Amino acid sequence: MLSKFITIGCLLFLSGFVQAQNLKLDSVAENLKLYGLNTNQSSLFIHFDKNIYTNNDQVWFTGYLLNTVAESGRYHTLYLSLVNNADTSIVLQEKFLIQQGISFGSLVLPDSLPSGKYRFVAYTNMKVNHQFDGEFTQPITIKSTTINPLIANVSIFKTFDEQTKNGTALLQVLSGNNRFVENAEINYQIGSADQIIKTGKAKSSVIGELMISYPTEQITKKNNLLKISIKKDNHVKHVNFNLPVKDEKKYQVSFYPESGYLVDDLTNKVGFELKAENGNAVQGKAVFYQDEKILDTIYTNSLGIGSFVFQPNRLKRYHAQIIGARDGVNQYDLPTILKHGVVLRLGSAISNDELKAQIESNDQQQVHVVVHDFSNILLQTSFDLLANRPQNMRFKLDSIPIGLYALTVLNDEYKPIAERIFFAHYNKINFISITTDKENYTTRDSVEVDLSAIEGQDKLLSAMVSVSCVQANRLSIDNNQNITDFYFFQQLLADLPPHQFNLKYTDINYLNEVLLVKGWRRYQWPTKILPNVKPKLVSLEYSGEILKNKKQLKTPLALNAFAGSNIKVINTDSSGKFNLTAADLLSEDRGRVWLSISDKKYANYEVLLNDPLKKIKDEVINQKSIPLVNQTTQLNDLNQSIKITSGITLKDVVIKYKKDNHINFADRGPNGCGDYVCKYNIFNCANHAGDPDNRKPLKGKSYARSGGGTIIYAGCTDHEDKPNLRILKGISLAKEFYVSDVSNMNEPINSPNLYWNYQIELNKLGSNKLIFNTGDVEGKFKIVVQGITSEGVAYGEKEINVAAK
Repeated sequence: MLSKFITIGCLLFLSGFVQAQNLKLDSVAENLKLYGLNTNQSSLFIHFDKNIYTNNDQVWFTGYLLNTVAESGRYHTLYLSLVNNADTSIVLQEKFLIQQGISFGSLVLPDSLPSGKYRFVAYTNMKVNHQFDGEFTQPITIKSTTINPLIANVSIFKTFDEQTKNGTALLQVLSGNNRFVENAEINYQIGSADQIIKTGKAKSSVIGELMISYPTEQITKKNNLLKISIKKDNHVKHVNFNLPVKDEKKYQVSFYPESGYLVDDLTNKVGFELKAENGNAVQGKAVFYQDEKILDTIYTNSLGIGSFVFQPNRLKRYHAQIIGARDGVNQYDLPTILKHGVVLRLGSAISNDELKAQIESNDQQQVHVVVHDFSNILLQTSFDLLANRPQNMRFKLDSIPIGLYALTVLNDEYKPIAERIFFAHYNKINFISITTDKENYTTRDSVEVDLSAIEGQDKLLSAMVSVSCVQANRLSIDNNQNITDFYFFQQLLADLPPHQFNLKYTDINYLNEVLLVKGWRRYQWPTKILPNVKPKLVSLEYSGEILKNKKQLKTPLALNAFAGSNIKVINTDSSGKFNLTAADLLSEDRGRVWLSISDKKYANYEVLLNDPLKKIKDEVINQKSIPLVNQTTQLNDLNQSIKITSGITLKDVVIKYKKDNHINFADRGPNGCGDYVCKYNIFNCANHAGDPDNRKPLKGKSYARSGGGTIIYAGCTDHEDKPNLRILKGISLAKEFYVSDVSNMNEPINSPNLYWNYQIELNKLGSNKLIFNTGDVEGKFKIVVQGITSEGVAYGEKEINVAAK
C-alpha cells in the first residue's frame, strides 16, 4: 500500500481555544470549550495515613485541591463523611479548614464501629451547577481484636418456582463460635431507594435461618439489592446481597474498537473486557467467530483485558463465546460495523515528546484532526484521505503539558468520527526519591530519611508533601490510592482495573491496555451548539434564624460564638437571620462551637440552624457507587471467595451501639466530653485511648499535651443544649501528631503509625532530611510521601524492616 508520511509540528497552539482556519472549526473549538466549562469539576485528593483501621483508631490526613473551578480563595471547608458500605449509613461527619488549597486534619473513629468495608467521602464547600464540587472517595477496612457475635450468610435457595413465580434467598445467622442464633430480629428490603419491591420483618428459626421470597420477574439490575438488618440483644449486623436477575448473562463482555467504531474492510484493533456479574475482572479466554466459522481464540489477562486485530466484513456476523462459561446465554456480539468510516491506529498510547499515529479511511474524504484536552483544542491539521491508503502522522508535543489527551478525527461537516486517548510526556512524570540511612532497624531505633522531588530522571524540584510511616499490613492494595494515579488517570477514566502493585502509572503495558478500553465513549463530544452560560457557583454556608415567640424578629439580636479561644459576636439582621462564616466556626476544641443568646429572656427565643452537613448527608446516602476497585478472578474460580490480602490478623469487632448525641459519638474518655488524662499525665493521650487507668481531667488544672507543651483544662459542658446555648459542629483545626518518648521504657509504644506529618517543604537542592523513631512493634513498615511540586503532583514509597534488639 502507498503510505504517505505527514509530519505535524506544532501546527497550532493556544492557551484558550484554537484560532481556526475557518469559522466551522472555530465554532467546534468554542463549543468544546463551553462543554469543558459546563462539565468541569474541582480535583480533590486526600492522603490518608493508612486504609485499614481498628475501631477507636486515629485517622490522619492531608487534602490537596489540585484544580479548582472557582477561585481558590472561595474554598474554605472540607466536609468529610464516613460511610458504612453495608447499609450506606453515615457513622461520622466532620468539617476541616481548607486554606490555600490544602486541608489538614485528624479524627478518632467511633468505638462502636462494626468491622467491615467503609469509605470516606469528601466534598468542598462549593457547588458547581447544583453538583457538590470536588468529590473524593477513599475506601477503608475496619478491623478489631474481638469476635463478632453475629455472622450472616446469604445464598440463593431457589432461583425460580414455576408455581409461585418467586425466587428464594436463604439467610443463615450464626454466632462467632458457629452456634445457631435463634429469634434474631430481622428486617429486610428488596429494591432501590426509588423502586422498593418488598419489605418484611421476621425472626430467625431455631436453626438461625430465614427464607426470603422475592418476585423473580420484577428483579432487574437496578432494583436487585437485598438489604438485611439483623438484631440480637444489643448486637446488630447489616448485610447487602445482590439478587440474581432472571436470564441475565453471568458475564459482562465489552468490545472497544480502537478508534470508536468498526469500519468495513479496514484493519481494526479491538480491545475487550471480561467481567463477572459481580463486577470482578475475569482472566479467561473466548472463541471468536465469523458467522459460524472460528477465526481465533482470544484471551484476557489478569486485568480482565485483552485485544485482537481483524478485518471485518459488514455482511458477516461476529461474536465471541466464553470458554468454560456455564450459562445458557453465551454469545456476545461485536458492535455494528460501519459501511463508511475512519480508523486510527497507535503503536503506543504512552508517548514522550511526540505522538505517532496511523489513519485510514475506506473511502476518499477530507478530515480534520485535532488534539484536545476535552476542553480546549491544542493542535490541529486538515488533509485529504484516499480510500484504503493508510497515512502516518507524527505530532510534536513539546508545546502541550503532561497529561491525558484525545486525538480526534472530524469529517468535512466537523463531526467526530474517530478518537483515541493518549498520554503525553510520560518521561516527565514526577516522583519522590526516598533514601533511608539503612534498610533494617531495631525497636526504638532512630530512622533517618532523605527526600527529594524529581522530574523525569534528574531535575530536582521544590515541593510540599505529606509523609506517613505505618505498619505495612495497614495498607491494603485493594484500598490503596496515590496522588499520581488519581490526578492523571483515576479522576478522568474512573473504575480502573486493579494492579498487582497498585502503582498504575509506573507500568506502561498496563496503561496501554487501559487506555485501549477506556476509549472516547467515556467522553460525550458536544455535537450540539451549547449556550454560552457561565457555570453556576454556590458556596455552602452555615446559616440560621432566630424566632421570638415563634415569630420573626423585628430588630437585630447579638449572639456569642465560643469556639475554644476563638470568641466572636454574631449579629442577626432585623428579621433574625444570620450567617456563620468559616472564621466563626474555627475551633481547636474538636471542632465544637457554643452559640449563646445574649438576651436574658432567652426562653422566648428559638434558634433554627441550617448545617451544610445535612445536605451532604443526603447526597452521600443516595450514592449508588461503593467500591473504587474491583478484584480479579480466574474463569474457573468465580464461585470461590476472595480473601483480603492485607496481611492483618485482626478479627471482627463486637458491635456495641450507644446513643449518637451528635457530638460525643466518638468519645472515648471518662467524662461526658470524652476528655481524659492517662497515667503519664498526658491530656487525651493517643497511646492510651480506652485505658482503664485513664482519669477525668479537672477544670483549671494543667496537663501535658500529646504533641508537646501543656494545656489548662477549661472544663466540660457534657454536650447538653441549654435554653440559651446551642452546641454546633464547627470546623476542626489540625492537631499535632503524638511523638512517643522512646526513652521512657515504662510506656509501651504499640501504635501502627511511626510517623505522620501533614506538610513538609522540600527544597530543590535535594537535601531534605527528617528523623523519627521506631516503636515496640516489629515487622515491615512503609514510608509513603506524596504531594505537589513546582511541576505537578508526585508520589514515592519505601519499605523498611523493624526487628527486636
